[in-house]
Amino acid sequence: MAQPGDKSEDPLVAAAFDKDKHADLAAAVAQLTPEEAQFFLDKLERALRRRRIQLIGYFIAMLVWAAGMLVAFALYGMSTDGGFWAWVFLVPFAVVGAILFGFGRWADKVGGKRPANKRS
Repeated sequence: MAQPGDKSEDPLVAAAFDKDKHADLAAAVAQLTPEEAQFFLDKLERALRRRRIQLIGYFIAMLVWAAGMLVAFALYGMSTDGGFWAWVFLVPFAVVGAILFGFGRWADKVGGKRPANKRS
C-alpha cells in the first residue's frame, strides 16, 4: 500500500487517507479551480480503487492460505508411505505469493491509469 511519502501517490491524495490532515486537505481543495478539483477527485478515486483492490487481495490470500494449510496438514497426516511430504506446506505460501503479486499488479494498473477523456 502506498505510504504518504511514496512517490507513486500525490501528497494531497495521501493526505486524504490521514485523518489528522483532513482540515488542511479541505482548505487546500477549497482553493482549487473546478478543473483542478475534478483532477484531484479523479486521482482520489483511483487511489481508493487501488487500495480496495489491494485489501481484497489480502483477504483472498489469507483465506487461500488458511484453506491450503488445512489441506497440507490433512495430506501430511494421511500420508502412510513414509515418503517426503513436507513440501505440501510450501504450496500454500507459493499460491499466496502469486495471489498477492497478481492483485498488486492489478491494483497498480488500475491506480495508475489516467482518465479516458484526459489522455495526452
